[in-house]
Amino acid sequence: MKAIQVTNYGGPEAASVQSVDTPIKNKGDVLVSVIASSVNPVDIKHMTPGTVQEIDQFPMVLGWDIAGIVIEADKDSAFQIGDRVLALHPQGSWQQVVPVKEDKLLKLPEDIDFIHGASIPLGAVTALQALRKLKIKQGETLLVTGALGSVGGYAIELAKQAKISVAGLVRNKEQKKICEDLFDVTMYVSDESVPAFNTVFDTAGILDRTEILQSQGRLITVSDDKVSHNVEEQALWAEHNFVRTSQEDLQTIITLFSKGKLHSRIEAVYSMNEIQEALKHASQSGNNGKTIIVF
Repeated sequence: MKAIQVTNYGGPEAASVQSVDTPIKNKGDVLVSVIASSVNPVDIKHMTPGTVQEIDQFPMVLGWDIAGIVIEADKDSAFQIGDRVLALHPQGSWQQVVPVKEDKLLKLPEDIDFIHGASIPLGAVTALQALRKLKIKQGETLLVTGALGSVGGYAIELAKQAKISVAGLVRNKEQKKICEDLFDVTMYVSDESVPAFNTVFDTAGILDRTEILQSQGRLITVSDDKVSHNVEEQALWAEHNFVRTSQEDLQTIITLFSKGKLHSRIEAVYSMNEIQEALKHASQSGNNGKTIIVF
């Protein structure tokens, strides 16, 4: 079979399609033929030298999102050959066949195609778990930084579903207009005066602005950057969020998508043989929507 391997640190040129052995299914696994996956910022960070996202051993197969079809399962499995499935699968998704533990796999509803399915797991589950960790109470306010990105956009939609008073922060006026049209919430630009919020969900590495967080407010970030000392002093707590795989959380997300309460923005679709072009595009246009790889 074929897999996209990263053979060294670097840019898009560090990734290429290679022939590898088809994985063997162990008990409790479901073998999935991957139809589509996506490029996430964490994948690009893994490839980039000098980041905290180090690669333990080369070559490495990246990718967190899987949308595909079951090709082998245990006799007593809840999954059958031919089932359309979805998974949040930390690293190793960019290959034609992936073994996935049954308790990490979900059936993909017929009303969600593989391309949109592949855009969902990491971004949406990250947003759901971060908002849950903030424990936002009735009457409190939430600011989402990086509102045009995948995680930020999901966070705003999830907050609106939960009747949370939410606003977004973006880099420029063009992004502000796009987000206002997409989400119909108040948007601020980074160089504008921004009011203080009870809670902040940071997806953009904006971790030094004390004026956006109320005294004893709460901040959670998915950035690898360090929270500034001043923000830590002002906050009740300021923490980094690390996503965890959860069949239950992914099911919550998929149910909202099927009901039309969450939406995914697809920017571009590439074949696995175009991985270098896909990585280049994702690096330059990540805020415009997800870059999808089809296998």
